[in-house]
Amino acid sequence: MFAQTQLDHSNAVSLVAGSPFTVRSRGDNSDNCGVDARFLKIAALAPDGQGSVYIADSDCIRTLDVASRQVTTLPGTTTPSGTWVGLSYNVAAGVLWAATDRAVCVVDVAAAGGDGGGRSLRLVGGDWQATGFADGDGSTSRFTRIAAILTCADRRLLVLDDTKLRIVDANNIVNTVLDLQQDQRAPQCLGILPQGDLAMGYGGCAYRYVNVVTSLRLGPCFPQSRRRITAATSSQQRQTQQHNQALVGLHKALTAQSASPAGDLDSAVTVRVGGGGGRVFLAHRSVLAVRSEYFRRLLDPAGGFADSGEAEVALEDADSEAFGWLLAYMYTGELHMPDELLRPAAELAGRLLMPAECSKKLQVRLLAAVTPGSVVSELIWAAQHDMTDLVARLKAYLVRHRREVVFDQLGELAACFPDLAASLVREMAAAP
Repeated sequence: MFAQTQLDHSNAVSLVAGSPFTVRSRGDNSDNCGVDARFLKIAALAPDGQGSVYIADSDCIRTLDVASRQVTTLPGTTTPSGTWVGLSYNVAAGVLWAATDRAVCVVDVAAAGGDGGGRSLRLVGGDWQATGFADGDGSTSRFTRIAAILTCADRRLLVLDDTKLRIVDANNIVNTVLDLQQDQRAPQCLGILPQGDLAMGYGGCAYRYVNVVTSLRLGPCFPQSRRRITAATSSQQRQTQQHNQALVGLHKALTAQSASPAGDLDSAVTVRVGGGGGRVFLAHRSVLAVRSEYFRRLLDPAGGFADSGEAEVALEDADSEAFGWLLAYMYTGELHMPDELLRPAAELAGRLLMPAECSKKLQVRLLAAVTPGSVVSELIWAAQHDMTDLVARLKAYLVRHRREVVFDQLGELAACFPDLAASLVREMAAAP
């Protein structure tokens, strides 16, 4: 690959930098802008999350500013041996990893921005020259033939080493977590799917396909590797990965049993949620008003409610745990919560007239958590709360899994929503 292209919103591909026909000479950086830049062989890309892309270009590492299309070679990133085969950037930690076929290193981007020479590369696993297979710390570990690398949680790095999947942890300890020898072919690239499963791509003249491994937890810890896991375990893994630590910390702070005096926050509002005095939450008036039409009207002195404009409001019949997670969403835009709170949170989000995006995210989570044993119950509940889109999706799920579905609540569905039950029977009868 000698050029960098991009795909726009119209699915049109355009050239960003480099040339499809002309390459640079080894040792010649050919830094330039757009089509005047030259690459030798692009092996890997890693976006930095701020509008630029790191590029592994054969024997050096370069950056491309997508907006200006300027290509710049990072000083001190020439490999002591071999060529770069993998590149991955941990946006949260600000760590750039690079790999040759037998060595893994961290690139000191700050040092590379100056005249860092060779000092910008710090070897953390394997050896620049020696090959082999050995787990252990950075100085004793060895790699056979690295094809790709990929960052995951807790500053760890997945390494695709021939037919083995290995990991470099935050202490630079290398461990093998999955042996793919039974596949008889070595994958060439890695990717993490939205639900946390690992995708591995296989390519070549005679075979091109993707395998998905659901047996690895790419969150805080790795369990013992298995090729198959239950749906319940898979759901638990996704939930673990989703619980961002910063968000959990905010949630705990917001759900404190007692709040500070209202004067501690500019324009603060005390919200008591639940019966018996309720649980106390302290929040900014502006945040509540922006994220909830209900609060916007309630906190407006001219809103028309009996207690409009008050510094303390109550939600006596609401679930306090669900409200805590919704309040965290109001502040962060992140919507994570245990599966058992999805229903009360969806109900409360509707009651508080929160943005449609919030309700949509909750319904997506509800649909992801549904099983053949729970789908009828979920369908009844969704219909009771007029969640039209979710009802349609649950019906489609039920029809697809009709041979596995538990229909012990079908009578209740028919009694409460006869038209819905009738349409469901018709769709099941017409399904192939």
